Amino acid sequence: MKKPTDTIIIIGNGFDVCHGLPSRYSDFKAWLQVNNLELYETLNRYIDVSGDWWNEFERNLASFHVPKLIHEAPKDYPKQDPRFPPTFNHPANGFFRKIKKNLSESFTEWAKTLSCASAEPILNLPEANLHISFNYTDTLEKVYGIPESKILYIHGKANRGDDLIFGHSKSHFELEKEIKKKYNLYESEAFFVPGTFGDAEYQLTMEVSYLDKFPYAQIMKYEKIFAPAVFAAKTIWVYGLAFSEVDFQYIEWIASRKPSLFWKVSWHTDNDKKQIEETFRDLGVKDYELFHTG
Repeated sequence: MKKPTDTIIIIGNGFDVCHGLPSRYSDFKAWLQVNNLELYETLNRYIDVSGDWWNEFERNLASFHVPKLIHEAPKDYPKQDPRFPPTFNHPANGFFRKIKKNLSESFTEWAKTLSCASAEPILNLPEANLHISFNYTDTLEKVYGIPESKILYIHGKANRGDDLIFGHSKSHFELEKEIKKKYNLYESEAFFVPGTFGDAEYQLTMEVSYLDKFPYAQIMKYEKIFAPAVFAAKTIWVYGLAFSEVDFQYIEWIASRKPSLFWKVSWHTDNDKKQIEETFRDLGVKDYELFHTG
């Protein structure tokens, strides 16, 4: 039998979903339609993708239609600070900051409504010294009796009043490169002339970059908890994690720091399974076992 110190458990949103919690991004969409229709319509207007983009809500936060925001921002929107250059005081910047604040507050309010009060334990979880929760709920505590001291809520815990972490995976540098490439001015100082549309678009694109999830920042923040557990572990169990690009850096960090780890990972759909296999192939992880959850 494995010792608790030999084992780490990671849980993602699929863990909550299989316990009956309405925690999908489509549930957040439905909540917004009732509780904050203005924000819902704003996001649908300015997220620059087609189809039902809510399926990959976090990833698509990098796709705000910046030119449309610039053209449609209320011209009388209050300036941020008269001491800043004109570009920083563009109405679109203040307009976008209002959207970000509204989104953060609404996301937190929604996460606080997610209750596991009626959930029952349906999994035989192995003993573990550390549980890393990518979720905002306390399902591990309330349903499985895991003490909070053994759980790292790496993105925050809603009912604890934490600042919840969510967002896309495109770095400041990646978005900067994209916008400069668009104007073919990657090496040109003329790009930064204040007052030009290109400069306004650049500054607002950089604002969008701050909707990044910053996984490495969370890893470094909790390194004293995270790193020793990873180095001591022999097996890592993963339940309900999508292995999406927004959380890729967490998996990459663990795999690179402890190549000898044996991974046991759940999958629900064929697409889940394919994504996990592709991720492990990219990272060179060969010692793993996948198991299906209904």
